[in-house]
Amino acid sequence: MASGVYLPTMEDILDATALNLVWDAEDHQAALYNATKAGAVNFNSDTAYSATNEISGTGYTAKGVVVTGTAFTRPGAGVMKFSSNAFQWTSSTLSGVRFIDFFAEAVSGDPLMFGVDLVSAYNTSDGTLLVTPHSNGLVTFDLTP
Repeated sequence: MASGVYLPTMEDILDATALNLVWDAEDHQAALYNATKAGAVNFNSDTAYSATNEISGTGYTAKGVVVTGTAFTRPGAGVMKFSSNAFQWTSSTLSGVRFIDFFAEAVSGDPLMFGVDLVSAYNTSDGTLLVTPHSNGLVTFDLTP
C-alpha cells in the first residue's frame, strides 16, 4: 500500500459533522503496525484507531506515542505542509515495523488522520526507533488545481 490521508476523517472535518479535530494539536498519537496492516489499509473507509496488527514489544505501549511540535506551514503557492518534531521509542525491541497510523486520541472515537507506509520493515534490539519527519513534512497537501 502507500501513504495517505484517511478520507472519512477529512470529510467529517470539512462538512457539517461535529468532529472537533484540530490537526496541529499536541495530543495526537503515532501507532506502529506490521506489514499485514500496511497491505490492508483503506484510506477510503478506515475511520478509527484499531489494535489489529499493531506492533508489540519491549519499549512499546499500545496506541504508540504522543506526537509534539505539530505545525502547518505554507511552503509554496497552494501547498500546505503538516509536520512535527521527531518522535521515538527508546530501549525498544520491536520486529517488523512497517506502517505508522496517526490518529486523534483525544477526540471521541480515535479518528484516523493519516498513515505512513515505511516501505521496508524495521527492527530494534534494545535500541531506539527514531522517526524524523522529511523536510516535506509528514503530509503535504497540494491544493492547486
